[in-house]
Amino acid sequence: MEQKQKKKILMGFSGSLDSVVGAYLLKKQGHEVYAVGINFFSEDYETLADRYNEKGELLPRVPFQGVFLLPGLEKVKKYAENLGIPFYAVQAADAYQHYVTDKVVGCRVGGRSFSPKVIASRLIIEILKDKAKQLNADFLGTGHYAKVVKNKSLNSINVFVSNDLENDQSYLLSSIDPDSLEKMILPLSDMRRPEVVKIAETLNLDYWEKTPEEKSPLMHRPLLGEFVEERIPRKMYKSGNIIDFKNESILGDHEGLHLFGLGDNNLKTKTGTFIDKDYHVIGCRYSAGIVYAGYQEDLKYDTIVLMHVKYAQGADLSQPIDVYIKSRERGEKIPATLFPLNNRYAELKLKEMHKGLIYQGEFIAFYNRSGTMGRVVGAGEVRTCGYIDFKDLRTFPKKREEIEADEEKPKVDIYSFKF
Repeated sequence: MEQKQKKKILMGFSGSLDSVVGAYLLKKQGHEVYAVGINFFSEDYETLADRYNEKGELLPRVPFQGVFLLPGLEKVKKYAENLGIPFYAVQAADAYQHYVTDKVVGCRVGGRSFSPKVIASRLIIEILKDKAKQLNADFLGTGHYAKVVKNKSLNSINVFVSNDLENDQSYLLSSIDPDSLEKMILPLSDMRRPEVVKIAETLNLDYWEKTPEEKSPLMHRPLLGEFVEERIPRKMYKSGNIIDFKNESILGDHEGLHLFGLGDNNLKTKTGTFIDKDYHVIGCRYSAGIVYAGYQEDLKYDTIVLMHVKYAQGADLSQPIDVYIKSRERGEKIPATLFPLNNRYAELKLKEMHKGLIYQGEFIAFYNRSGTMGRVVGAGEVRTCGYIDFKDLRTFPKKREEIEADEEKPKVDIYSFKF
């Protein structure tokens, strides 16, 4: 959203490459820019035991590395001072605890998945919007790679994909309300990340880069089980068996459901023994403490049921919509047909059958096209997925006895007639 006259803009500022260059570009355009660092960490909310990565290095005592956390207020403030822009810090540990940390813990304990970066992005924008009201700012900015486009003739505002499809972050903004989008300026919307890196290098701008640990998907990090363990009473450790769902055989026992994430492989039993690396966690039964494991080749889906669906302005919900869906920030787009339902539910019917599963609790965004100029049509949370088998939605693979029963059924020759 290009602004021709000088505006007062609050820039979400973490000290990362994207936020530093974004703030620099807005200032260069002549705007009155203020850097806002949102602190999601407080010792009052987090008391952690020492944690280490695979190299034995001590990990920082923060809720989640890589989910929009500051490397340190003084450090980030220094980056803003180097740009010559004022810096404000906002303490939002309580909100982060409620919307992100507690949700991650609850989902992990209950055998569900979660998309924390989507929720954290939404939280950041709400905080910036509130701060803008206090400081009488005109707009708020972030370093997301995406576009916010207003259509004056249709009186609508929508999120579009970035020019840099490889680093596109429209997925993270796909559920932002229109009134928030109205206030947003994304200075990197027309840029590719290599161009952003070049600007920082040419101007010797200071910034911090994420570590490989910070870039990895949060819900699949090996240490997440220990993180959850520190935040739940021991009576909530739901121990039980790891079961091969297809063959109904016990593969071993475990010390708690919270140690497993949906989709995880390299599963380990209570004694520390690793199970076949090709086994993946496909589901849980909390009441019995059961972790169900299966092979990817036995799993398939072409139907996804969504809940808590939000649609973009101008979406025509009177008929099915051809869309392209995305279930990860860096995931591929898959063609599907969207069927809007009542009570903020929807059903996605994929054009082709896909191997594996999309897990309960994950976030899905859908677009009107797969490539450049793609527009966000809406987004929702996965309730379940699978394939239709005799009018029923089957999530898990058929059990061995069902397969054998199918093989024993007599074959009917539809071309034979009796007179």
